[in-house]
Amino acid sequence: MPHSNPSLQVTADHQIKMAEAPIHKPGQGEVLLHIKCTGICGSDIHFWKTGRIGPLIVESDCILGHEASGVVLKVGEGVEEFKAGDRVAVEPGVPCEKCWLCREGRYNLCEDVKFSGVWPHHGTLQRFKVHPAKWLHKIPDNVSFAEGALLEPLSVVLHGIRRAGLTLGRGALICGAGPIGLIALLASRASGAHPLIITDLEPKRLAFAKKLVPDCETFQVDRNASAEDNAKNIRKLFGEHEYGAPETVLECTGVESSIVTGAFAVRRGGTVMVIGVGRPVVNNIPFMHLSLGEVSFFSLAIHRPCYSQSE
Repeated sequence: MPHSNPSLQVTADHQIKMAEAPIHKPGQGEVLLHIKCTGICGSDIHFWKTGRIGPLIVESDCILGHEASGVVLKVGEGVEEFKAGDRVAVEPGVPCEKCWLCREGRYNLCEDVKFSGVWPHHGTLQRFKVHPAKWLHKIPDNVSFAEGALLEPLSVVLHGIRRAGLTLGRGALICGAGPIGLIALLASRASGAHPLIITDLEPKRLAFAKKLVPDCETFQVDRNASAEDNAKNIRKLFGEHEYGAPETVLECTGVESSIVTGAFAVRRGGTVMVIGVGRPVVNNIPFMHLSLGEVSFFSLAIHRPCYSQSE
């Protein structure tokens, strides 16, 4: 067994600290992982800066991190599908598998889920971690550990795309050119969506998005304009006719003004999918505009069976 397990922990008083964590032996159905790569999610920053995301509160020291990949070091009793040396991506949410939501296959909504990096369940920003084998996915040698760690946010985006019904030839607006927005841009292109327009406040982010997907269009949000005015200018990029407005909006920031912009930009009968995580309460959603336009307005909770699609 290894002897040292440094970890990055958030405290209840919004501090970050490096601390030695215990190394647990894998139990029935579990494996011991050597974590090779962990991404930093916006939720990790929320827990650090504010100590909470909605009702999820950091009440004591907790190891952050949930976007991870690694190598199997040791398997526990009953584990047959993995062996030492296997390269894996970590699916961080471990549901109860007993409630009605789990039985329906909607395990992402399980109220008793044990999610890595959400207090009191320690996450993957540690060198060694025990995790149930059922919630690991093998990755081939041609997939790097960094790419393996990104399977988690990619799965979130794919869940959103699937719920939004984004398909071949359907125009899409992606709000936000941060990590989730860029993943949404790539996944939308892979889904055959066209045309694609991505927005952001920062020109450098938009330039990177254009380099990543050259056939997309970019729109720099005017921070001095109203959400409705920004939406009108976004619509012009899709064409002057109402039918040309985006049928799907993937909102990837969670910022209220961006959500409202997406709501005004989507065409009548279209779909707004909010993927980004923002404030607990958003007050200014234009409900009657959405209602009169029969716009489908969706949110999502992490992901469910999307890892195989991600791979």
